[in-house]
Amino acid sequence: MASDFYHLFHPLQEIVSGFRLFDYITFRATWAAVLAFLVATVVGPGIVASLKRRKVAGYVATGSGVVDAERKRKAEVPTMGGVILLVGVALSGFLFARLDTPYTWIVLVSFLAFGALGAADDAKKLRDPKSQGMQPRHKLFGQVTIAFLTITALYALGNTEDGTPWLRGPEMKPSPYGQWVKRHVVEPGDTWATIAEQRYGDQSRGGQIARYNGRVGRTGEAPAPLAGREIRLPPPWPDPSDHHRADLQVPFVKSFCLDLGLLFIPLGILVIVGASNAVNLTDGLDGLAIGITATVASAFAVIAYIVGRVDFSRELHLFYVPEAGELGVIAAALAGGSLGFLWFNGYPAQVFMGDTGSLSIGGILGVLAVALRHEFTLAIAGGMFVVEVLSVVAQRTYFKQTRRAARRRGEANPQGKRLLLCAPLHHHYQFQGLHENKVTVRFWIVSVICILLALASLKMR
Repeated sequence: MASDFYHLFHPLQEIVSGFRLFDYITFRATWAAVLAFLVATVVGPGIVASLKRRKVAGYVATGSGVVDAERKRKAEVPTMGGVILLVGVALSGFLFARLDTPYTWIVLVSFLAFGALGAADDAKKLRDPKSQGMQPRHKLFGQVTIAFLTITALYALGNTEDGTPWLRGPEMKPSPYGQWVKRHVVEPGDTWATIAEQRYGDQSRGGQIARYNGRVGRTGEAPAPLAGREIRLPPPWPDPSDHHRADLQVPFVKSFCLDLGLLFIPLGILVIVGASNAVNLTDGLDGLAIGITATVASAFAVIAYIVGRVDFSRELHLFYVPEAGELGVIAAALAGGSLGFLWFNGYPAQVFMGDTGSLSIGGILGVLAVALRHEFTLAIAGGMFVVEVLSVVAQRTYFKQTRRAARRRGEANPQGKRLLLCAPLHHHYQFQGLHENKVTVRFWIVSVICILLALASLKMR
């Protein structure tokens, strides 16, 4: 039996009407965020003190004099503080999200699994300060394994619910909005009910069509439509039997619906592992990664609420995801927990999240994006994470190409050139002389713009 607050208080609503609030996603999401924040701020000081006593601190040299000097100055600041976030978010998620939904378990367990992988990496760095932590291939193997198990579970659940075969390739499907007839010319003898039956196969939507055309008066009665008059038709309801578990949704396009089939698994792995590494690369300045996380998680809490409602998803031409509301509760918990961790991680930082926090944050954001069918929206909302990754890729690519060109020219000591002063991008601005706090705040500002663009893209279809 599920032991979350929803199932605990639901039977009591007949006795105390206030318990009905737990039926509302918005109420549970709000308090999940508040509880995650409170747990982080309450347990945070104890965890920070414990990490200090155990001397869980140190830094990994990068080879850059400026960056290493800054890291050496903070060598006494404890790391592995991501444990604070894990405790707050997991506790809030398990209490406020419905545990009878398997997607809740998939998201939260993958979150903890990525946190455990990050903790193992942090522990290795601390045991051997000269090492860079786990071997990159070993860490990547761990990330891919967790992502594979997570995506396989999501794929299996989707196939079971929709009755679709496992072994299937990509196939274009008719979009629930692509063939939408927007206007109808009223024929003699038409009523609102017959029009609804003709266009939607559901007479009960006749009243909705009348309201959509402003034909319902104050008394609630709708006069019959006039023959020869052109009326507007609302979008069709999303088909509740098609949950679009493996369908690709593209921003700004409403008529595109591609069932990925087995391609869903490699795409999901790419999104989850990419998000995990992107947050890991961004975690380089006090409060930088966690502040951006708070904004992205807040955006996904909103997105989850929208796609979890038939009416909102219909109006915005989005794929309907039945359990998205519960995932929104978890996203809200992540936002609240991020603010709680920022309490200690803001400049000057009292604790660093380490890979324990960065891998788990990226992992859960990637899983949420895949489960909600909004992988591209994650790329927009998490634009700063994407830019940080691209800056590293561009730096390495440019360096290798220029060094290869120098070798072809026959230079005695071929050296590559750097596109940026230092990568990731936040270090580039440090090299230019900007204080790290100013860099962090400006990145936060850009991140807010990114989530506004992501939310706007839901309407622009």
